[in-house]
Amino acid sequence: MPPDPVRPDAAAETLEPGPRWLADAGQVALAALLALVVLPISWSSVREAGVGSGWTSALLTALVMLHASVFGARRWPIPAYTVAASVMLAFVVAPDLGGPTAAAVGGEFAAVFLPSVFCYFVVLYGVSAHAPRPWPPIALAIGLVGCLVTLVRVWSFTLAGVADWVFQLMVITAALGGTMSAWALGRFRAVRSAWVSEVAARAAADERRRIAREMHDVVAHSLAVVVSHAEAGRLVVVNDPGRASQILETIGGTGRGALEEMRGLLGVLRDGEAPVHAQPGGSELPDLVEAMRATGLPVEFSGALPPGGSPMVALTAYRLVQEALTNVTRHAGPEASARVQLAASNGDCVVEVSNDGGRAAPADPGRGLTGMRERVEAVGGDLACGPTEDGWRVWARLPWGGRDD
Repeated sequence: MPPDPVRPDAAAETLEPGPRWLADAGQVALAALLALVVLPISWSSVREAGVGSGWTSALLTALVMLHASVFGARRWPIPAYTVAASVMLAFVVAPDLGGPTAAAVGGEFAAVFLPSVFCYFVVLYGVSAHAPRPWPPIALAIGLVGCLVTLVRVWSFTLAGVADWVFQLMVITAALGGTMSAWALGRFRAVRSAWVSEVAARAAADERRRIAREMHDVVAHSLAVVVSHAEAGRLVVVNDPGRASQILETIGGTGRGALEEMRGLLGVLRDGEAPVHAQPGGSELPDLVEAMRATGLPVEFSGALPPGGSPMVALTAYRLVQEALTNVTRHAGPEASARVQLAASNGDCVVEVSNDGGRAAPADPGRGLTGMRERVEAVGGDLACGPTEDGWRVWARLPWGGRDD
């Protein structure tokens, strides 16, 4: 079944390009850099603004809180944004700042022009990238309202030598551009993280299905051989005790082969451990046919897989024949016989397994026939299976590579 869809916000919380401590360290480094570069300028501008001790203390405290919110913008985005938005509101309602900085820019200015305001955009990015819904849209709405309030607040302020309309255009462009850019970059990161998580989840689901198909093929085939020999042994050993050792040897060999294949499959689940048993391919098909004949099923075998071809396609051909012959032993009549035909044409390999003696597939397709189709489609082939006049037929075209002359 397909994996559950991954929400962008949840993915942004769980997926990091590296260790979490490294991302935290990067956030701390960014906060420290902002505090080192812009905080001293803002601090001295407020201290020398001449707005009274009450407002001076309040604005200095607000500056510290704004820079502190950058530290928590990734780990605690919602509280950090709440602090940053509150500080921006305080800057809007604060009186104009005077002093040496005001003289340098041509007149008193609002606190929203302090360099530390850049911290707000960093925090807005954090809540957009890391907070769950509905907080990113809420943060954007608050930011846009803040842009409008800021524009109204500074409407009458003009830099020396700059026309009013030019300054107003500069303010609204900077406010809206910074807000939308920070928010959009955060959403891009969240969506990208969700996409990467979805790809990883689908890859994991595909791998689980592949392993399930392999386990089904190995276990179903081996158990079919073991059960058929055990049932035959009960009847034969009474009249011909000498065949008991042959039957037990076949059962033991089949079991050992199944265990080796299962170890190989389980080995790929352990990091750094290579499969201990090579996956079968075209060269093992004659042995597979002989093993099925040993169970008492008459099997005609003709053709061969062409040289070359990828190991995955060869494994698909092997598993296809294995599953089809296993279905004959389990679901066809006691007098059934099977035919396996291999042919190559125009770069494709055609595999056909047919039988007489009745239907060779369960009434419920289950994992066997579904696994056949998944295998064939995974390598880009086509599969057709269904009843014939006297039995069942499985046909598959597998892209092999190369062309016949």
